[in-house]
Amino acid sequence: MTVYPFPPTAAQLYCRAMFDPKPTTTETSQKQLAYALGYPMDWRVERTIAYDETSGKPIIRDRIHALGGKKNKTKFMWFNHEAAQKAAALFAEEGTLTPTTPPSNNNNNNTGSHLLPPAPLYAKGDVVQVSYEGKWWEAQITKRKKKDDEFFYSVFYLGEDSTQDDIAEEDLRPSEDPGELAVSLGFTNDWKASRKGARYIITSPTGEQFTSKKAAMKVFNELLGKGTSKDDDVGDPPWRTEGHALIGKRIIWSFEHRASATRRIQIDQMGTVVGYIDAKDKDKNGNPGFLSESTGEPANLFHVIFEDQPSHPYAGVLLETQDFEEYEIKDKVIPEDVGPTGEASKKKKRKR
Repeated sequence: MTVYPFPPTAAQLYCRAMFDPKPTTTETSQKQLAYALGYPMDWRVERTIAYDETSGKPIIRDRIHALGGKKNKTKFMWFNHEAAQKAAALFAEEGTLTPTTPPSNNNNNNTGSHLLPPAPLYAKGDVVQVSYEGKWWEAQITKRKKKDDEFFYSVFYLGEDSTQDDIAEEDLRPSEDPGELAVSLGFTNDWKASRKGARYIITSPTGEQFTSKKAAMKVFNELLGKGTSKDDDVGDPPWRTEGHALIGKRIIWSFEHRASATRRIQIDQMGTVVGYIDAKDKDKNGNPGFLSESTGEPANLFHVIFEDQPSHPYAGVLLETQDFEEYEIKDKVIPEDVGPTGEASKKKKRKR
């Protein structure tokens, strides 16, 4: 090992750091390399190493990261040290990096930054889907704010009458077009539809909302002038009104209402099973009457009408009708009333 009679000079330390073929894998090592190269405190040099396919020699690739602008919260990045050093000199003179607005289609500014200015993905009024507890929910953006070069959003959940704040862009995605979704469900494009978990909220041109596609389609046909013929009333295939043990049963259905960004309320509703589509039923085109949302196979579907509760404190979010798969309500049935003799009332069950 060569022993030098004198400590290394600043130039030698600089060259050693500039050409050291070791990647910086942590934020600490990136800051240490930046400091060794003479950059301001808290700047970082992100170094990666590639290798020439022919010679196998290492190729150093650096990205220099800094904060500047108003309150030093704007992110900057350079792919070469010449541009970064010019910006560092500006920072040393003025104590901040104040970029000028780049002209259209030109990213040049007085910092030489190679990082495009941050741009939001969504705007106020956009309809999006929000990731919440593993599912995507339809919402409309009501406000947007910027924090440290990142954008956060406030939303109003469609059909939920609730809001949520400070949602990061990574938890949002573009929504399906409400008109196009309605058309895909069989309505015209002046109707709107949105997803509510695995179900739909359908809105008529007059603003009336439906949580049951069947109920919405009945109104849709009436507006088209098809009237309320017997075929329209019973559906395709028609609801069976007997033949299953759940027909006539009363259930308690519970769901959570997001009253605010931090408060959720459990709402309980009682309803009656008034009809069902059997897994063997076919529509007029020979297709299964209903395909399970969980298995994709033909399954029973039950139609429940809920009691009217106009004085309920959250009457605006109560369900009027809802279609359920059997597994969703079989444990929600209210036990049968006990008769005067103490024995449970007996009802004949039709064999299937």
